[in-house]
Amino acid sequence: MYRAFGLLQPHNDFDLDTAAARLAERLAGSSSRRDGEVVTISKGNWEMYLAVVSGPHVVTETIGITDRLAGFEREEAEALASSNKRIEIWTDTPDPFMEHFNDYLTAVEVLKSFKGVVVVDPNEPSLL
Repeated sequence: MYRAFGLLQPHNDFDLDTAAARLAERLAGSSSRRDGEVVTISKGNWEMYLAVVSGPHVVTETIGITDRLAGFEREEAEALASSNKRIEIWTDTPDPFMEHFNDYLTAVEVLKSFKGVVVVDPNEPSLL
């Protein structure tokens, strides 16, 4: 369905609880719950997830993404690849009529509201 990554620069101000609160505030009629490093945002029968993902695979995948994106200076790409953490937003709930596409875009805007977070579409890849 929908997916975005928030690549983290070394000096970022991302906070999962703050992101969840901002998202719940902007999505009228939604609720949120946190379970470890994953926040579930529910709105009716639709769910979206916001998570901090970490591990050595994050570095490798970040290099793969930044290598395919135009406009990154080498130093910026290396700084992003130095972090073994990233933020992910996704939903597995079908949205055939795109009723929740704006909710997804709101989540992307929430990620972009944090300093040091570069939001990308991992499938294309492209900057969002």
